[in-house]
Amino acid sequence: MGKFELNYVVEGDGEPLLFIHGLSDNMIYWVALAAGLKRNYQIIRVDLRGHGGSALGSDEITIDLYCDDLKNLLDDLNICKVNLVGFSLGGAIALDFAVKYSDMVSSVVLMSTFSRCDDYLKCIFNEFKSNLSKGFGEFYDYMIPKALCPEVIEKNRDELEIIKEFALLNANVEAYLKACDACLRFDVEDRLSEITQPVLILAGRYDEITLLKYQESLHEMIENSELVIFDNVKHNLLVGKNNGVIVDILNKFYKK
Repeated sequence: MGKFELNYVVEGDGEPLLFIHGLSDNMIYWVALAAGLKRNYQIIRVDLRGHGGSALGSDEITIDLYCDDLKNLLDDLNICKVNLVGFSLGGAIALDFAVKYSDMVSSVVLMSTFSRCDDYLKCIFNEFKSNLSKGFGEFYDYMIPKALCPEVIEKNRDELEIIKEFALLNANVEAYLKACDACLRFDVEDRLSEITQPVLILAGRYDEITLLKYQESLHEMIENSELVIFDNVKHNLLVGKNNGVIVDILNKFYKK
C-alpha cells in the first residue's frame, strides 16, 4: 500500500493538536475550536479518506487504515509528538492511534466516542447504512435528531437545511458506508489499559449514538483520564456556547 494524500490545513504555532472529525463530517467541523486555539497551538485539521477534499482510494477502509494515513501525514509534517482530538469515529481513530503509535502521542481528547462496537452500536451503524443506501439526504434527516436536542434543531432549522444542501453537493455515500463497516469491525477495548497519556473524555448526557455509559466505561478503563459531561447536548457537543466552554476546557487540560 503506497502513501495516501489527505486534504489538510495547518494553522497557528505551538504544540501540535491533530483534529479528527466524525463519520460524514470533514475538517470544517472544527472551525470554531480551531479559531479559539490557534493563537497558542499548531492546529492540524484533516479530511479522512472519502470525506471533504480527500479521495477515497482503493484500499480496504479500516480504523487502522485511517490511523496509518494520519501517521504518514504527521511524518510528512515532521511532527514526532502530537495531541489527538477526535469526535465519534475520529475518537475511535484517536484511540487506535494511541495504542498503535503510543510514542507519538502526548495526550488524547475524546468526544462522544467508543472503543468497540457492541450490539447496540451494531444496530446504530446498520441503521446508518440502511439510511445511506437511500441517499445522503435520508441519512442526514435520520442523523440530526440523534445528534442534536429538539430545541437546537428548532432554533437552527434554516441553518441546518443550508448545511444539508451544501453537504449533498460533496457527500461520498460509498465512503460513509465503508466507514460504517470499519466501525462495525472496531474493537480496542482490551488494549485501553495500555494508554498512559492524559486522556480527556467529553460526553453528552443525552447522547443516543455513543451512549453516556460508553464514555463512563472509557473513563474507568483508562487510568489517567478525566470525564466531563455536558447536560445540554446529545451526540454533537459543539453547539452554541459549548464551543467557548470546550476551548477553555482544552486550554486548561493542555496546561496541566
